[in-house]
Amino acid sequence: MGRVTQMLDAAGELLLAHGYRRVTVDDVARRAGVGKGTVYLHFASKLDLFAGVLVRDSIEITRDLLAALRADPGEAALGTTMRSTFLAVHRRPLSRALHAGDVEQLGAVVTDTKAGLEVVTDKSDFAREHFALLHRHGLLADDPASSPDLHYRLHAAAIGFFLDDLVPAGAGMDLTARADALAAVVRAGFAPPGEPDPAALAAAAPELAALYEHTVHHLTAALPEEP
Repeated sequence: MGRVTQMLDAAGELLLAHGYRRVTVDDVARRAGVGKGTVYLHFASKLDLFAGVLVRDSIEITRDLLAALRADPGEAALGTTMRSTFLAVHRRPLSRALHAGDVEQLGAVVTDTKAGLEVVTDKSDFAREHFALLHRHGLLADDPASSPDLHYRLHAAAIGFFLDDLVPAGAGMDLTARADALAAVVRAGFAPPGEPDPAALAAAAPELAALYEHTVHHLTAALPEEP
């Protein structure tokens, strides 16, 4: 295991246990078994260090989605993609905190760091290209070129599923049931009527895979290289 990986592992564990405000670079260095100077050699600040944790989570989520897509082209359907994303995010508590806007746990990692902004910017760029390819293959009801609010509508429709503590009706529903409910909402609100055409899914899947691969490459470049 390389030093960067050790530091990111330590930072993630501490961030999850104590939240951004209570964890120091000294804490991370001790847990990782490195000197404080080694942390600063790779990360300019505490914010940058914790942004690296979120970037790595985003890479892992994207790899999960890519693996699922390669196993089943049906994952190219937007509702299915959102279902898989929901489950992948919930396997990673820090990414879940990011989706839920947990400032106490994450601080200003997303808004005040280059690496954190890379995640946000990449999501916006990805969504634009993703919607375009889905519409091109007849898998998205609205033309994103004439629907500038499409990303907002999808995000607004999905965000409640990540804030389940605020939705009492979800009490008692397990994670899979909530993921299925999210997929149903997305299909009803954003996909053309009827079942998606298998030929369209098969044609869209390689293009979506290429987007995932580009995302992994782009986000990996935002992390420090292992010495």
